[in-house]
Amino acid sequence: MCIRDRFVADLHNDLVQRVIEGEDVTKLTSHGHTDIPRLLKSEIDLEILIIWVSSNAKEPNFFKRADKMYDEIERISSHEEIIIPKKISDINEGIDKNKTMLPISMEGGEGLENDINNLYHFIERGLFYFGPTWNHSLDWVSSNYDETYNLSKLKSHGLNEFGKEVISICQDNNVLVDVSHIGEKSFWDIASISTKPFIASHSSVYNLCPHFRNLKDDQIEAIKKVKGLIGLNPYPFFIDKSFKERETKERKKYIDELNSIERKYSNKTSQWIAKQHFLQKKLANICPSIEIFVDHIEYVINQIGIDYVGIGSDYDGLDCLPNKWNDCLDHMIIQESLEKRGYKNTEIEKIMGKNILRVLEEIYN
Repeated sequence: MCIRDRFVADLHNDLVQRVIEGEDVTKLTSHGHTDIPRLLKSEIDLEILIIWVSSNAKEPNFFKRADKMYDEIERISSHEEIIIPKKISDINEGIDKNKTMLPISMEGGEGLENDINNLYHFIERGLFYFGPTWNHSLDWVSSNYDETYNLSKLKSHGLNEFGKEVISICQDNNVLVDVSHIGEKSFWDIASISTKPFIASHSSVYNLCPHFRNLKDDQIEAIKKVKGLIGLNPYPFFIDKSFKERETKERKKYIDELNSIERKYSNKTSQWIAKQHFLQKKLANICPSIEIFVDHIEYVINQIGIDYVGIGSDYDGLDCLPNKWNDCLDHMIIQESLEKRGYKNTEIEKIMGKNILRVLEEIYN
């Protein structure tokens, strides 16, 4: 593992989905964005691994599946150069000892199964941050997808009392709350009750690319108000409003191959992963440049300041990244672009990782 002269953090990685479907990521793989050998070789010090329980999963017990994902992350992390930090002192130790740190976080509250005791269970296991929803709303919180497309079908528009209890327990136990996938009503409900900073781990700017997953200007301002952090997401759909048209046209070229993948895998999560790996190289030639992503970074800097900006790559949760950004080994392409725009080393260090350390100091004080 290379010796690093600065701290680099990535706020969102879906590698565990590949693990739970049976792939051995402790060995070097030829697809996807990360595996353990590539993470150790990369310049990333802290890579947050995500537990995401899909409603399409083979395991119908969401709590059991989420707990199994925890077990799997611990298994693949049993390497002398890796630690799983559970509190800020563990991160400080990891920095001092030059370890690769893989905190565990949760995207979507399905694993709680509407039982607050299950939340305490994951907190005991060292939950780093908690995002209440993925695209699917729950009984107690609404997602940005459903607030956009299924508003009339919501069981709870925003947070109900159980949802508010979940947020309060997380913050009382120094677990960051992640607002990346929640709807606007849920966002403002969280903002109104928060006593500590919250983050958007992997979102970009709505005003530059009007996608329901992105943050509007007033949300960006609200995250600054609570001294939180925005991890900008490089997914082409979230940064380039013209990409969808190009992608739709390009995807049609491979319809037979994609249909073949669907026939090969009965499980929707396996289909999703296989399609990602297939499209990763096929779409590379139509992806936007890194400069369009950095435009989003710069937009947030100009609006609320450099102290509130980070990176949430969404590695292994995407089928493509900006052009010439193939996987985690290319992560520092962001730094190169920022250098070309005249940012100082101290400013780049904040964006690339040190700002999350500032947030952790805030929640532990």
